[in-house]
Amino acid sequence: MFSRIDTIHISVKDLERAREWYRSVLELEEIFHTGQYIVFKVGTGETPITIQEGEIHSSSTRTILFSDALEETRLKLIDRQVKVGEIQTDGGVTYFDFIDLDGNRFEVCHFLSV
Repeated sequence: MFSRIDTIHISVKDLERAREWYRSVLELEEIFHTGQYIVFKVGTGETPITIQEGEIHSSSTRTILFSDALEETRLKLIDRQVKVGEIQTDGGVTYFDFIDLDGNRFEVCHFLSV
């Protein structure tokens, strides 16, 4: 029925402001820009993040990113003035959350492969 997840879509208030934030703060590589939306590559993964101007909705759904250097990533985000939560552990997964400039919630996790 489905062959893959195409993208993770995130609504933002100001496309150009968000573009700069996602590039400089999250260090994502911009791979496509139509003027109405921007697509970013996330590391070596296949599923990109797409940002587009639109109404911001709070949701229990969030984007979860993986990091091999969880503490270093957290400190880097703190240095860049990002609102970041404490590191937590749940069932072998260590993680923290953060919020982008429009209030969209993200989580960064790390776990050891079996």
